[in-house]
Amino acid sequence: MKKIDLISMSVRNLWRRKLRTALTILGVVIGACSIILMLSLGLAMEKNMEEQFAQMGDLTLIQVWSYGGGNSTQEIDDKVLKEFEKVDHVVRAIPMLNDINVYLSSGKYRTPDPYWEIYVMDAVDIEALGYKVEEGRSLLPEETRSILMGKNVLQYFTKRGKQIDYSKELEFMPFDLEKDKVTLEVIQYDWETGKPQLEDVNGNKIKAPKGTEVNVVGLFPETSMDLARKVIIPRALYEELKKEQIAYKKAMGWYTDEEAKRDKKRTYNEVMIKVDHQDNVVSTLEQIKSMGYDAYNNMEWLEQYKQEAAAKRMALGGIGIVSFVVAAIGIANTMMMSIYERTKEIGVMKVIGAKLVDIKYLFLMEALFIGLIGGILGASISVGISLILNAIGEPIARMLGMWGGTTVSLVPPWLIAAGIIFSTLVGLVSGYFPARKAMKLSALSAIRTE
Repeated sequence: MKKIDLISMSVRNLWRRKLRTALTILGVVIGACSIILMLSLGLAMEKNMEEQFAQMGDLTLIQVWSYGGGNSTQEIDDKVLKEFEKVDHVVRAIPMLNDINVYLSSGKYRTPDPYWEIYVMDAVDIEALGYKVEEGRSLLPEETRSILMGKNVLQYFTKRGKQIDYSKELEFMPFDLEKDKVTLEVIQYDWETGKPQLEDVNGNKIKAPKGTEVNVVGLFPETSMDLARKVIIPRALYEELKKEQIAYKKAMGWYTDEEAKRDKKRTYNEVMIKVDHQDNVVSTLEQIKSMGYDAYNNMEWLEQYKQEAAAKRMALGGIGIVSFVVAAIGIANTMMMSIYERTKEIGVMKVIGAKLVDIKYLFLMEALFIGLIGGILGASISVGISLILNAIGEPIARMLGMWGGTTVSLVPPWLIAAGIIFSTLVGLVSGYFPARKAMKLSALSAIRTE
């Protein structure tokens, strides 16, 4: 029997019993929807988790720090930086110089206290770390009078002489990248009077150091947990400010021998290590820890959360599988009922010379069509429900425990294809034993059946 004849007969047989076929297909639709939607929720959880971790910084960056404490093996200097760069998969080791606190001022605004998150990086360091500005541009290699700021830094400016009221929501200082400049001042101001401190420990007047005016060429987004409050200055500007700060402290009588020793030795409390690929982060992290340094990367938490998400996805998928088992039983039941109703038809087919395998293929094809149609409809409905869930958004995300998530349900193309293929296979498997039963029916007994 030709394949086209088998397909035609299968379609006619299904159409003759429209209600039963429709109900069986409905079971497959429910099963396909269940498994696709359950897995889509698990995929969305994992995606939201990765988005939240991405906001915390580049996942290929390893943070290494040393707090000294008299343990020389924990100190990080230029020699140790070279050792880090020799570790497999390390692209660059970037010291986080953060040992100067200066006042930032712009027009009638100034930070009421020395700003604490000032980091030293050149253009090549910024590029290696993958830092991206939201407004303006990044630093150029030749620039020595330009800086980058996080948008949230603008919340720490107040009108000169006033303190920040932390009991209220912080307001952003109005700032125009094209026009406004910022001045960096190493001088200290009296907290109560707001006047510059220009008398040394003996009460003698000293000369006020001049501030350094710079251009802010770029602003980091306020949504970046890592960059929103940072100020990044080039290394040449740092060296200049450091000399001015040391000179000011010496003049005031504040510069201690211990501080002088630390500045001369130039050790770093924190280093950012850039790894060539996310897959190599964990192994590189272990190598650095084995060198005796404290190190951290968000991948440690991400791997743990991925395992938890995978467990949740399996649990959700299990719920969908139960629906598919019910659908499979429905298909098998439909095919068995069809055999009992068509016993005489099967007998006639055998008597007129139909091959046993053709009879088997006829029933398998009917089961396949039920699974295929149910899978296609189930996948289509799943995509629609997914769109509705994402449109509703936040309340559904909270109900499912996806705090801060932007996606409730994620249905990638491969999941749609997998749902349709799986539904079709369920149909084939469910129809296999009924088809074998039809094939093994005695022709004489079948013909005699009324």
